[in-house]
Amino acid sequence: MIKKMFLIIFFLMGISFVYSQEVTFDKVQQEYAKFNYDNVIKFSDQLIAKGNISDSLLIELHLMRANVFYSNGADSLTRKSFEQILKINKKYIPDPSITSPKLISIFNEVKADYIRKNPDAEMIQPADSTKPKQEIKYLNQVPADGAVIKNLLLPGLGQLHHGNLTKGWINTAASVLNIGAVIYFTIDANKKQDNYLKETDSFLIQQKYDEYNKSFKLRNTFIITYAALWLYSQIDLLFFTNENESIQSEPVSSHINLTPYGNDFQLSFRIPF
Repeated sequence: MIKKMFLIIFFLMGISFVYSQEVTFDKVQQEYAKFNYDNVIKFSDQLIAKGNISDSLLIELHLMRANVFYSNGADSLTRKSFEQILKINKKYIPDPSITSPKLISIFNEVKADYIRKNPDAEMIQPADSTKPKQEIKYLNQVPADGAVIKNLLLPGLGQLHHGNLTKGWINTAASVLNIGAVIYFTIDANKKQDNYLKETDSFLIQQKYDEYNKSFKLRNTFIITYAALWLYSQIDLLFFTNENESIQSEPVSSHINLTPYGNDFQLSFRIPF
């Protein structure tokens, strides 16, 4: 029984020793952070020989090795590490924020020589960290508050605010015509309603009623038309109009048409998209 216990203990100790000696990428990184450069080279050799490591980690290993070799003055080994990186990724570019300018210069020399010896490799010019980065400008997709307020008051003013002249003038003109028509036919309908209610002649009652009914229907038609135009203009401004959008203007008269239709009038307008 005691012998079995000792065998189990020794077995577990052996497993712990084996696992404690296992080389991992994290272990190499820890040694690199502690400036234990001899261990970095030794452990990285074991890890590379072991294989089964991703290309990204393998590149990181060779970068650490290149830094170690460069610190020790081993220029040929530094260049060899860079060449190993290029064999993994021909388009690799060192990060200037974590790589010294001198090492980047050496890497570029190795890369140029590698490309010359391997014509199939695509040469990509490394980014110049000394040049200021170009500012990225974004198109303002949200209409200005002033445009929204104007458009709520009168459809079309929002599009005009953003320079969309075609839709702006068409919507504005149609809105003004509709408002004017609503006001006119509201007054006219009220007037004709009074005439109809006051009429006592049985022969004229039907005539007065027809006149009132026609004016009443026209008023309601223009109210519905204005409501639809108002809704369309708000949706167009909020979702389909960009600031400083410029569209070639067309005559408003070519898009609005008011024609007689029997005893009524028909208002039609075309809005280009």
